Amino acid sequence: MRLILPCGCLQKDEDDEDQAHLHKPRDNKLYQQKLKPCCLLVITTQKVVTLFVLTGLIFLPIGITLLVQSTEIYQQDFEYTHCFTDPRIESIQCSKAAIGTTCFCKDIEITVPDTVKGEIMLLYGLNNYYQNHRLYRQSQSFLQLLGDVEGSCYVKEYCDPYNQDAEEVTYYPKGAIANSYFTDTFKIKRGFKDSKGEEIIPDFTDISWKSDRDSKFLLPANWKGWTPENGEYAMPKDWNIWTDNDKDAQNMNGTSYKILPSDIRDEHLINWMNPAAFPSFTKLYGKIKLDPGTYTLEVAYRYHVDAFHGEKFVRLAETSWMGGRSYFLGSAYCIVGFFCLVAAAFFVVISRQTRAKRHERKKKIDEQLVHYKDQNNNAHSSTL
Repeated sequence: MRLILPCGCLQKDEDDEDQAHLHKPRDNKLYQQKLKPCCLLVITTQKVVTLFVLTGLIFLPIGITLLVQSTEIYQQDFEYTHCFTDPRIESIQCSKAAIGTTCFCKDIEITVPDTVKGEIMLLYGLNNYYQNHRLYRQSQSFLQLLGDVEGSCYVKEYCDPYNQDAEEVTYYPKGAIANSYFTDTFKIKRGFKDSKGEEIIPDFTDISWKSDRDSKFLLPANWKGWTPENGEYAMPKDWNIWTDNDKDAQNMNGTSYKILPSDIRDEHLINWMNPAAFPSFTKLYGKIKLDPGTYTLEVAYRYHVDAFHGEKFVRLAETSWMGGRSYFLGSAYCIVGFFCLVAAAFFVVISRQTRAKRHERKKKIDEQLVHYKDQNNNAHSSTL
């Protein structure tokens, strides 16, 4: 009997076969993963233990070396948030001095050990100061820093009220970051409590990134300075309270007490205009060469931080082949290396405890395979 089907059914079967043929991968070694030079990763206990042991043996010595090197790097912090003009008597506390006046913190002793041989970094630090706040970070004009005085902020409102002065002259540079420029200055003299001690002048060159000096902070073509007759350039709003003080400070104490930057390419301003990522940070103030001995640190206190419960400190830090002192990196290497060795030992113990069970399971599988082959052979011989 011949079965006759509708033409639609036959057409559908042919379409299905064509569709299946389209999705079928090509029959070659590349698509079928049969290439000779291939790597088939078979994870075994021996390979895993070896990998963890090698990682631990590499990381642990590196971590210990970094920790030992960090302990040998000289670093000393001097907190001066609530310092006095003269700590030996009931004197003025600089944090309570009037805004716009300079208060001098005196008689801060510095002892440089004999282990210090190279150049020392002089840094100032702030705690609880959120330069990483989104609105604060965006309160600057990158176009203006590149030389376009009238360059706008990313969003105009972010730079208010530090955008223009009362005469609608654009502040240069504009924004909250430049307006809140750090104005404390530091002086180091040889000897402790010695009024005739020699002043050690820091080196203020090459304290910022070269890429910033060459590409990011550029002077306008017609720059003449922040002068009253040059109405095109108005210095930031809160800088004006230090204009006269800046001239007096330079005349009395030399260049180490210069308060305001000379122009947009001033390296102290460049460092300040690069916001820190964390609320506790340090910024490089200068590089100084100090021989082992005792010195006196004098701080010109102008930058008030009590309003937001902040703290200020000075840091003297030595550098080495690994950079500055950092216990985090060495500790991280040691912790990773230690846990790798612990994991290797754990895998070895687990492997030994389950070895008997694995051998027994393998034995049963082999017996089942032999029994299955015997049954196939018997069935094949019976058919013959």
